[in-house]
Amino acid sequence: MRRYIPSSTALKCFEASVRHLSFTKAAEELHLTQSAVSRQIRNLEEFLSRDLFIRLNKRLVLTGTGAAYYKEVVPLLDGMENACLKMLHREDEKTTLTISALPTLASYWLMPRLAQFQLEHPQFQIKVRSLDDAAKIDPESIDIILHYGGDHWPRAMSHQLMREKVLAVCSPALLERIAAVEYPDQVQPLSWSVQDVTLFPFLHLSSRINAWPDWMVAQGLESGSFAGASFAHFHMLLEAAKNSMGIAIMPTMLAEKTLQTGELVAPFGEPVETPHEYLLSYPVDKADLEQVVIFRDWLLGKSSDLTPSYKTN
Repeated sequence: MRRYIPSSTALKCFEASVRHLSFTKAAEELHLTQSAVSRQIRNLEEFLSRDLFIRLNKRLVLTGTGAAYYKEVVPLLDGMENACLKMLHREDEKTTLTISALPTLASYWLMPRLAQFQLEHPQFQIKVRSLDDAAKIDPESIDIILHYGGDHWPRAMSHQLMREKVLAVCSPALLERIAAVEYPDQVQPLSWSVQDVTLFPFLHLSSRINAWPDWMVAQGLESGSFAGASFAHFHMLLEAAKNSMGIAIMPTMLAEKTLQTGELVAPFGEPVETPHEYLLSYPVDKADLEQVVIFRDWLLGKSSDLTPSYKTN
């Protein structure tokens, strides 16, 4: 079907002539001659069977028809330009791997592993985005998400990365401060027991109000009052613990790095497994995409690397 559309050159000449109200200035902008622009406008007027401009000596006046046509044409030209720019800047789908992950999970757990993957697979261009709401993810722009098991991504295939384990952690400075008050006559370092957590100020994640009661029950202790500061995100909770504000319940994989460096310690028993899990998911229509398959198999295959390498006191 033949479309009733004038040439793009004529439309560009028209748009520039309206902005400048001058064929000469439009020609300079478009790197054409003044006569070429004038001819394109004349051809467009013949195509539409309407006058778009009135020529008054050296002045150019837009007609009412021309003004109405301009309002219709400009959005179409903008849309064509945007479509071309998107294609010019579009990543190569065969070499780009776009991962969306929970911010704290990405920062504290994914990055050290991602560096190794990049070394082993330099052919892929990796993009990491913050995962704030799995339900709002556009499967066209995301290849893989790493997320908490409670989030569901429609029409996705999912694999368990790991079961969640949590620890009670605090800073070494807070341990020393509490020990100086509660056990002033004992020589450092003390051997702490799970019962000693009641001596410390508690820190909370606002979205996990049962973290402390569940941990206490798992340790065989009676649940009590857990008043203390509350934080919206795990990275805030982690920083609060590092700065000696109190003792926090943290997933082992998120506390892993700070436990290895000694910024935090975990002297109150072994990790406790929760009912929760972390998943690797991807759209069903990307299940055969090379970069998805390679990254999925690589990460799931590193089962030993999914266990934090640190010791509890």
